[in-house]
Amino acid sequence: MSKKLTQPIIRWYRDQLSHNCRFGGAYSYVYNEESRVLLDELFGLLEQIKPSGENGTRTLWLRAERGPIEDYGDAEELIADGEFESQEMFIWDWEQEFPDETAWYELSAVEDRENGYRAISLSHRLVIVQDRNRQPRDYLSDISEFVQWLVDSVKECIEMLRDGTYNGYVREHLPPQYRVGTLRRKDYWAVWPDERANFFEGTSSEDVAAFIRLATAQPKERSAFTPRLASMTAGDFFRFCALGYAANSYPIDDLSPREQYRHFADGRDEGLTDIDERSPEAFHAWLTARHGGCHPWAVCTHISLGVACDSGGYWLRLTEKIGSWTIETVRFYLALCRAGVPVFLTEAAALAERLAGTELIGVVPVGVTPVHCERYFPGQHIISFINLSVEDRELLAPLCSWQPIDEVALLRT
Repeated sequence: MSKKLTQPIIRWYRDQLSHNCRFGGAYSYVYNEESRVLLDELFGLLEQIKPSGENGTRTLWLRAERGPIEDYGDAEELIADGEFESQEMFIWDWEQEFPDETAWYELSAVEDRENGYRAISLSHRLVIVQDRNRQPRDYLSDISEFVQWLVDSVKECIEMLRDGTYNGYVREHLPPQYRVGTLRRKDYWAVWPDERANFFEGTSSEDVAAFIRLATAQPKERSAFTPRLASMTAGDFFRFCALGYAANSYPIDDLSPREQYRHFADGRDEGLTDIDERSPEAFHAWLTARHGGCHPWAVCTHISLGVACDSGGYWLRLTEKIGSWTIETVRFYLALCRAGVPVFLTEAAALAERLAGTELIGVVPVGVTPVHCERYFPGQHIISFINLSVEDRELLAPLCSWQPIDEVALLRT
């Protein structure tokens, strides 16, 4: 009788195998005979599932119990090795790492027989690849225990599909941390008011209102943004950066604008700080001749302030590079606007909604890094994403608007 794997063991396999897939490069891991036979059985079972999507992916929800604490490790050995100070700390850590009695895992599998390719991901991480076009590794990998668990779990799903209970069970029991949905920011802040207080710390209500007004009024398309500067120098650009640094209380001391830029910017300025900062001709020649590859617009770690030009003149493009620095971007933007500098703010409308609390936050499943997850929200413009943490589930899940869970069907034979 095969062993039912528990959450700690599954995580160990998932971590190890995803690491192998990620750094395998041009190589393909070769599995031992028992593992290959079980993989053949697994893909044979999956052929009974109706594919979803254009690439023929087959998806199922698997489950596993937390199991005994011994599966997490030997407490005495780990304490002796200095990993934990006490038995109580070991138990606490186990409960923190595996808070749920039952965990769910989304299995996705694809097979291209013509090209000799198979792949399996578990909870959004690639764990198994068989690819005849890659050079094989020179040793055999035994993953039979893990694949046997996959086989047994898929068999259980197929039985539930046959008796018509699988989809209803998933709809009723799939925990919210594995689902996709949206949450209005003001609802998030209502649950966690300290988050709102920290977000707006040091920002006046007048500045918030001014930003919302200006950002909302800005044209959505850059092509419709018409204000221009007739000419521009490198010194002008350094001065514009200095306005933003001052608005954010950077420690500028007695540094000149160019020295401030050298201090706070990326440093790979493609020679910008070497040209005559008083010459419009020198700046235009530098701007139009630059080949890219450097980062002169990275004016600080998390804000990009670029310069663009056309036949009408020059203007700035302000972009928040990392989503957790909104207020700093807001201050930068307001300082430039109040100085009469033409600046186009990327995602202006979305950031205005953020400050107003009307922004929709995308909730993505655990296992998905909550960055650049736009693909989960077709037809919606969402730029901020979160996972539901253990603390968030009970409080935030009822406030979320959830997407329907995709149904699974057997192929009719």
